[in-house]
Amino acid sequence: MLRHGSALLVTDAAAVTALDAATGAVRWRHPARGVTAVRPLGNQVHLLLSGLLFAPELLTLDARRGHLRWSALPDRPANAQTSPAPDGQSAFFTVDGGTTVLVSYASDASLWAKRSLGDRPWRAYGFDSRTGRTLWFHEGTRAAVTGIDAAGGRLAVGLRLPTRNGAPGEEPLFVLRTTGATPRPEPEIPGGAPYPHAHPGASGIRYYARDSRVVAIDLAARRTLWRRTLEGGSPTVTPTATDGVVHAATADGVTALDARSGRVRWSRTDVWRLTSDDGGGIGDGPPLVADGAVYATGPEPGHEAKSGEGAFWGVHALDALRERRLWSVPVEGDGPSLAAAGGGLLHVCAGGTVQTFTGPESA
Repeated sequence: MLRHGSALLVTDAAAVTALDAATGAVRWRHPARGVTAVRPLGNQVHLLLSGLLFAPELLTLDARRGHLRWSALPDRPANAQTSPAPDGQSAFFTVDGGTTVLVSYASDASLWAKRSLGDRPWRAYGFDSRTGRTLWFHEGTRAAVTGIDAAGGRLAVGLRLPTRNGAPGEEPLFVLRTTGATPRPEPEIPGGAPYPHAHPGASGIRYYARDSRVVAIDLAARRTLWRRTLEGGSPTVTPTATDGVVHAATADGVTALDARSGRVRWSRTDVWRLTSDDGGGIGDGPPLVADGAVYATGPEPGHEAKSGEGAFWGVHALDALRERRLWSVPVEGDGPSLAAAGGGLLHVCAGGTVQTFTGPESA
């Protein structure tokens, strides 16, 4: 579930549906099974479809009407001097300017996957985002892909190499310069797989959850700006940075850090991160922050409860900058599975039903 402008995009097992975020009216519905990732961008909505028996597929829809603009399947060029093995069923994709990039690979998540998928290499395909025309192709070696990023004319691919003699495989960040018709590999970054956004084409500052710390990295310089150890356990997901504040979630609560220094601005253990969707369809995205509020789950105000079973009563809107509760509301169901926010509205999916709330100041 994602907000895109005034629309709310909801994905289920059979389709992607665009709802009017304010009224809940259906704007369009596009049949699509096996959607594993959604990326709305401008007047397009990009979908990744994947399954156990088929190669991954890209679909690009018109954001206003839901009509199919183009679709693409991985297709190794006939004259490519590469492995004849088929593409793996796992994939990542990203959109960088006018290029949509698909990276397919064979998962090594289980021993069964390793044995059944064999030595299939990872492959990268560049498509024209407007027409779906194939722009370029690159094939790597046998490796699992842990994440990708495309920026500044480069594609960065985090790799987990096969184990050797029982020792853990290396995790380099492979960098591919994608300007021109033929991609050109650049020097790998040893140990860089956990940070796919930190490559020579990247810029800005990004915040990572690593072990029990939040780490701020200058991407262009590939330099660590600060580290902050959090009390209450390791951060569970990538932090959210907005308006000079970084919000990180642990199993014990939510903490707000100053984006420049890493100083703790506030921390609460009576609420927990509201499960958001980062577009990957996994319902395990970063803390949900919108319109100056951090949204969280927790017990009824005035009642104590620990994280986990029986702790859910409803949702809470917290001031993103200060340690105060803006409003709270009960939610029907056993607990939210996904949430999205924007335009003063909070959308919560609980028990298969989407519920929309507005704070008292927005009513």
